[in-house]
Amino acid sequence: MKKENVFIVYFSPAGSTRHVAKVIEKRFQTLDAEVSVFDLTECQGDIAMTISRRMENAEGKSCLFIGSPVYASHAVPPVMECIAGIKENPGMFAVPFVTWGGACSGISLYEMGKKLINKKATLLGAAKILAVHSLMWTLENPMGKGHPDAGDDHMIEALANHIHRKLHEVNPKGINLSELAYQTKADHEEMEKTGLQTAKAHLPKRKIDTGHCNQCLLCSEVCPTDAVRFTPYPEFGDGCVFCFNCMRKCPEEAIIADLSGIWQRIRDRAAYFSERPYSQIFY
Repeated sequence: MKKENVFIVYFSPAGSTRHVAKVIEKRFQTLDAEVSVFDLTECQGDIAMTISRRMENAEGKSCLFIGSPVYASHAVPPVMECIAGIKENPGMFAVPFVTWGGACSGISLYEMGKKLINKKATLLGAAKILAVHSLMWTLENPMGKGHPDAGDDHMIEALANHIHRKLHEVNPKGINLSELAYQTKADHEEMEKTGLQTAKAHLPKRKIDTGHCNQCLLCSEVCPTDAVRFTPYPEFGDGCVFCFNCMRKCPEEAIIADLSGIWQRIRDRAAYFSERPYSQIFY
C-alpha cells in the first residue's frame, strides 16, 4: 500500500499554531506517513507552488493541513495567500486548523475551507484549538491560559488518526463546508465586513525608545512578515499583522505600546460570543 503524503503548513508568531502543527507531524510520523512541514514565518520561496508540484508528483494520496492563528475573526493574510497560490487539484484533500485566544474564533475555518474547496480540494476535517491569547502575554491570567494542553493534543491526535483512516479509503468523503459556519448568520455576515485592517484602528500605536534601542535588528529578524525596516530606528510597514513579536522579544524593551486598553475589549468580546466548545474537531 502506498504511503499517504501529508503536507503541514502553518503561520505561528506566538507559537501556539506551531505546537498544533508539531502534534500533527509527530502523529503522522508514528503512522509512517510521508510528512513535509512548512513554516510560513521562516520558509523562503513560493511554498504554494512547491506543495502543488509535490502533490502532483506524489504516488499516494495527499493531504494538506494548513494552520493559522485567528486575528480579528479571520485567518492571517499569509495563510490565505498561500491557499490562493495552490494550484487546483481535484485529487487533493485538506484539513484547515486554527488556534484562537478565547475571544472568538470568527469565520476563519469557514473562509479557509471555502478557499480550499475552490481549489477543488475535499475537506476531510478541520479543527479549532484554544490557545493563550497572543496579546495577553504580560498578564498572570491571560485568556486561554495553559492551552493548548494535553486534552487539546489528544483531540488533534484523534483528528490525525481519523484522517489517516480516511486516506486509506478508496473514495474518501469529506465534510460539508456548512459545518464550519458555526457563528450565527448575523455575526457571520458582520465578520465578513471587517478584518485585520479594521482591527488595526483599535490597536495601540508602538513607540520606539531611541534611548534604549541599540539597533540590534532582532525585531526585524523575529517579524514573521518581514515588515520591520530601520531608518535608522524600527519602522513598521503595511505587511505588519500586529502580532507584537517585535515588542515581545525586544531585549532592550525599546518598543513600547500600552496594551491594557485592548484587554477589556477582548474580554468583552469573549463575553458577548461565549463561544463553546473552546476546542473542537470536525470530521
